Amino acid sequence: MTYKTITTDKIEVLVSGFFTTRHLLRTNTEVIGELTLRGLKMLGSFRSPDGRELELEKTSWWKSVYEIREGGAVAGAAHPRGFFRREFLLDFGGQAYMLTPAGFGGRVWRLFDSAGTLLLEVRHRGAFRRGAYLTIRGEIDFPLMLFAYYLVNARWQEQHAAAAA
Repeated sequence: MTYKTITTDKIEVLVSGFFTTRHLLRTNTEVIGELTLRGLKMLGSFRSPDGRELELEKTSWWKSVYEIREGGAVAGAAHPRGFFRREFLLDFGGQAYMLTPAGFGGRVWRLFDSAGTLLLEVRHRGAFRRGAYLTIRGEIDFPLMLFAYYLVNARWQEQHAAAAA
C-alpha cells in the first residue's frame, strides 16, 4: 500500500470525543485522514480519505509493547528503551528508530533514525487544547509518522492518568 507524498512540513491534529477519540490529521489545505482510538485499550484504526487503513494496538497489557499493522501484516513495533526509561525503540520496515522526549514535561517528542537524524517533532497544542502539531524535519514514511504520533499520544494518556491518581 502506498501513500501519497505529503508536501507540507506541518500537520495539525485535532482531537474530539471522550472514551472513543477521533484524531483528525490535516494540513492547511487538506485532510490527511482520521485516527480513531477506542477507549482505554489503546486500540486504534486510521482511515485516509481514499479508503486506506492502518491498525494500531498495544499488544500487552503489562508491557508497553505496540504494533502497527497494514493489511493484517505487522509493519512496525515499538517498546520502551528500558524499564524506567520513557524513550521508545521502534522497528519499522527493518530499520531502527528512537522516539524520545525533549525538555521537561514530555510536551515535545522527537523521532530519530539510527544515524541520529531528526525526522519528526510532535508538539502538544497547549495546556487547555487537545491535539498536537507534527513537524516533519526529514524524509519520513507516513505510517511511521502516524505510529510515532500514536506512541506519543499513549505516553500523554499515561501521564494524564498518573496525574489524576
